[in-house]
Order: sequence, then C-alpha cells, then structure tokens
Amino acid sequence: MAETPRLPWRILVVSTTLALLAAGAVMVILSDDGDDTVDSSSVVTLTPDEEVPTFDEATYTTFEGEEVPLTSVRGTPTVVNFFSSTCTPCITEMPAFEEVYGEMNSEEVAFLGLAVADRTDDALALVDQTGVTYPTAEDKDASVISVLGGTVLPTTVLLDADGNIVSRHAGELTADELRTLLAEDLGVAP
Repeated sequence: MAETPRLPWRILVVSTTLALLAAGAVMVILSDDGDDTVDSSSVVTLTPDEEVPTFDEATYTTFEGEEVPLTSVRGTPTVVNFFSSTCTPCITEMPAFEEVYGEMNSEEVAFLGLAVADRTDDALALVDQTGVTYPTAEDKDASVISVLGGTVLPTTVLLDADGNIVSRHAGELTADELRTLLAEDLGVAP
C-alpha cells in the first residue's frame, strides 16, 4: 500500500504563519477608529507613498497624460469621487453617481472621478463598463485623495466653490444618499 505524501513541517509552519498574519491584517483594517462612518467590509485602505502635498500643490492626471492642478476645481462646488478598478464597492456605486450627475446642472455642481493608483487601461475600462460620462482622470500616486483626507476606497469629497472640504464620506453611496449629501452639504438638488 502506497504511503500518502506528507507536507514538510516547514511548509506547514510558513503557511500557518502567513494565514495568521493575513488574519491580523484583516482585523486591523476592520477595526478602523476614524471619524468617518465606514462599512469597513467594503473599502480598500490607502497609504500615501510620499509626503502629502498641499491643496495648491496637488495635481491629478488626465487619461491623456496631462497634469491638472487640483485648484482647477475652484469656482464651482465639486463632487470628487475616488475609485479603483479593483474596488468592488467603487464599481457598484459608479452608476449611482452617473445617475445623479445626469440630473444635476453642471453650473451648480461639478463631478470629478479620480482613479487612485490604478492601471490606466483598467481605469478606462471601468469608466466604459459603468457608463460614466462625468469627467474622470487619475490620482496616480494617491496624493489627491490624501490631500482631501481620504484613507479608503471609495471616498467621496464635496468641495465648495472655494475648494474647501464641506464633507467627506468613506464607503459606498447610493444615488439617494448622494442626493441627500448634495442637498444638505452643498445646498443643491436635482
């Protein structure tokens, strides 16, 4: 009778250690103590690679490669939604943002979607897949989301016409929740 091969003890120890480390990381992520209300089971946590620039220094990049200063959003209240093609709640909420965008007057409120630390091709494919028509671009190094105080994906930030943060929401939003935020925090409604 053939003997069943056993895994070497080193493989068992390493795999058990890796599993425990992964479980610990999940516990840390799920125990977020931030001020924002977050359903931590549906977010991606971010950590900036470098020192965070100021609002006046921050830039995002169009899908064509042009750098745009974040200050360009000044002049109109703006909804900035941060997403990634690897973030399921981001993908789920994008059609809701498109729905509300279609209902709004662009002179009252602007929308900007920024793909955070995502591959350009993947971000463009997601924009196409979700049918988003509001302006989208890239936050390649996660500096803009950091400037605006976001630490997870998805994050939505409402800015007044002067570029000041009016509110920040971490986690997925429905169309009705977004409408409520716009009405309560920016005083605009479809």
